[in-house]
Amino acid sequence: MNRRRATALGAAALAALALSSARPARAQQGCAPAFDAAASPLAGGTSTFNPADFGSVPDVCPAGEATLRLRGELVDASGAPDFFGRLVGSATVHARRVVTPRTWVGLSIDLLDDRYVNDAGLAASGPSFGPATVGFHWTALERGRTALALHTRLLLPLDTARRSGLEAGVEVGAAARTALPRRFTVDGGLTLATPVDFVGGQAHGQLRPNVLAEAWWSRSARLAFFAGVAATLEAAPEPALRLLSPRAGLRGGLRHHLWLALLAEAPVAGTDRTTVVASGFLGWSP
Repeated sequence: MNRRRATALGAAALAALALSSARPARAQQGCAPAFDAAASPLAGGTSTFNPADFGSVPDVCPAGEATLRLRGELVDASGAPDFFGRLVGSATVHARRVVTPRTWVGLSIDLLDDRYVNDAGLAASGPSFGPATVGFHWTALERGRTALALHTRLLLPLDTARRSGLEAGVEVGAAARTALPRRFTVDGGLTLATPVDFVGGQAHGQLRPNVLAEAWWSRSARLAFFAGVAATLEAAPEPALRLLSPRAGLRGGLRHHLWLALLAEAPVAGTDRTTVVASGFLGWSP
């Protein structure tokens, strides 16, 4: 198992480097020609609803990039009758490569997902690898300071945490950004994710919309702060609000095309009991 996991980690790293090596063929109207700290939203959400970035609102503009995200999640329901708690740590690598001046492909892989669960005194933990997603993106509109992109993404059934059955899915969505006066930028989007569980010869699917809206303020092209709100819903089979999460953070450029970012999310409503999600990002944009 250790040799298999090491092989998978090595393959994921090579794929990330290969995908991120290309630059856009030209600077596009509505998209920053060089590194812009407020250029795109940070992937958020929980590992339950957004594994390997599935359902997350993606970038709007084409660019080569490789990113490592470390995410921690806490569920503290100690005051509930069932005394439930969960601590999750995960590491995700994301890479994208430009295909044409308006299109690009993206790959995300959960390299590690480790959980500690306390359910009425019963504790369990164990690391796992996967799943992965692959997507195709198209900047459909650039007009003035506004850009709009469409995408489709596949959830691949690669998950060592599953002892039986598998999960796959398809996602479609749109994302947009607009640059405003006084160093402000607004972005957001909508994704429609359809994860399907295949267990015992039966398929159980869901329709899960995800919505994001946020505003950025740039101190300079190398440092930007943002705040916004994200929502995860279930439209089928049982309509429900899963998570409503205010979010805030920052992104800053470093030397040698590297950048760092921080994202904090604190759900305030929904059927999911996640208390807080914190993510750190280390990226490279050639």
